Amino acid sequence: MRLDTAERIVQLMEETGRIEHESEELYLTLGRLFPRLSEEMGRSARNAEASLHNFDTLSSGGGSGSLRAMCAFAEGSGEFFQSVHSRDSAFLSQINESIDRLGSLEGIIARVRADSEEMEIISLNAMTVALKSGAAGKAFSVITDELKRLSGKTIALTEDVTERGRSLLEQFHRLQASVAELDSFQADFFTSIQLQMTEGFAAIEKNVIDAATFFRGLLGKARGVREPVTRVMQEVQLQDIVRQSLQHVVLSLEEARTELAPGGQEQIGGLVVEVEEDSAPANLAFVGAVAELSGSLLEDIVGKLDASILSFAGDMDFVRAVVGECERERSDFLVGSGASCEPMDAGAFTQGSSRYLTLKRGVISMARRLSDQVRSLDASFKGLAQVLSRFQTIVVASRIEVAKTQALAGVATTVGGMISLTDRIGVDVGEAMGTTKDFIRRASEAIGSYAAHEGGESDELTTTLGKVEDDMSCLDQARVAVCSAIDSFSLYTKEFISLVLEVRKSLDGLRALSSRLGVARAELLSLLEYVRSLPGGVATDTTPSERLREIVQRFTIFTHKKAAGNIGSFDVEEGGNAGEVTLF
Repeated sequence: MRLDTAERIVQLMEETGRIEHESEELYLTLGRLFPRLSEEMGRSARNAEASLHNFDTLSSGGGSGSLRAMCAFAEGSGEFFQSVHSRDSAFLSQINESIDRLGSLEGIIARVRADSEEMEIISLNAMTVALKSGAAGKAFSVITDELKRLSGKTIALTEDVTERGRSLLEQFHRLQASVAELDSFQADFFTSIQLQMTEGFAAIEKNVIDAATFFRGLLGKARGVREPVTRVMQEVQLQDIVRQSLQHVVLSLEEARTELAPGGQEQIGGLVVEVEEDSAPANLAFVGAVAELSGSLLEDIVGKLDASILSFAGDMDFVRAVVGECERERSDFLVGSGASCEPMDAGAFTQGSSRYLTLKRGVISMARRLSDQVRSLDASFKGLAQVLSRFQTIVVASRIEVAKTQALAGVATTVGGMISLTDRIGVDVGEAMGTTKDFIRRASEAIGSYAAHEGGESDELTTTLGKVEDDMSCLDQARVAVCSAIDSFSLYTKEFISLVLEVRKSLDGLRALSSRLGVARAELLSLLEYVRSLPGGVATDTTPSERLREIVQRFTIFTHKKAAGNIGSFDVEEGGNAGEVTLF
């Protein structure tokens, strides 16, 4: 009986010792994990804060390379391009007006030619009459010959003017087509530039702001792991209580084992026990009290351990849920922001810019050449005016000659027709010259102003387009930087997530310890019942109380002393609060 009871106690002591050792190893492992977990939690926060700072820098950084500076330039260049487009459109309108004026001039020149041809015919008729008149018409024949010569010259000049006018009109039509092509191309080109730059920069800045806002909010949610991680770290402090409580159990069981082995030696389990056949009977009541006390201590340990496990599991489940939710939201945001990372077609802009400059230079060059041709038309009309002046002089001379020579009375009507034609030619040439001068003035001013203005701004235009191309390149670089910042943004380091999983697995070890302690407690309760069923197993004097009092003097946890006092029916000096460790 004594050896059987002692063996059971030794087995309980050995199991309790093993649990103490394993619990210490487990808590030491947790003790090593939590500083790393805390460090990775801090590193995760610092990394996230640094990423947020990068977003702020990309959005509002100073200098000419910032998004806002480039967006401001995009707006300014848009106004510049619009002014260039407006001037080209105005010039096109002036070209169209010039073409209309040239068209009307062609009709006037056609009338001058027709009148000149008629004058030539009339002068031939008058010359015939003069020749028939013999010596009396000799002077008149010289006049009509001059009229015929002037008519031919007028016809030749009108043909030259007509040809020049037609050539000029063709040049204006070509210029019109070139300016129209330039106007149409630049309208689309400038609009495309404006949209790509202003909307591109605005989209990136919005992407930056949206990302910063989203990640800042997500970071606030991610910080929610701090408190539960801190609480879990505090749970590790329970190890001291568990260790000391198990030591109290071993200490108490050692006293019971000694009581059961007063003399002799025998190997029981892994311990050497003293046994003597004729020794005094063991104090079974004391053994029972120790079993009851040890069971009470284990119950207290299991209760604290289970409460710790429950809190531990809840906090770690919360941490895992927060980490999982934050990572899912981050992943969803990355998928949604991927569309804004499409690069711009820089090659299309370079080709468009080159074609635009080619068209622009072609128009300017054509306008300058046309300006010289417009001035030459004025010289042609001046020659026609000189001929007309001579015409008028000769017609007056012919009228005088007819009036003083009776033999020429028959050509009076012809002379009247010549006078009428001369007046008509004079009116037409005057109108043509007025139209020409007005046309020359307007066309020359428009062409000269356009060529001088646009030619002078060619450097600015080239520089502006070059700056736009540079900024479009910067836009792509900024887009890449933003997308990279979004892709690389992390709320938790990989080490943190790995440590969370590792810590979470430790719960299985704690649950296993709690289960084994429960089994040990059940064994103690079974031992208690067994001892009480034996003769002398129930206390009849104060010996258990005195022995228990001696044991608890070595306890370091006040609640355990109180438990012993309750079992042994003796008072215990007041110590710390329940569960506190009282060192001696």
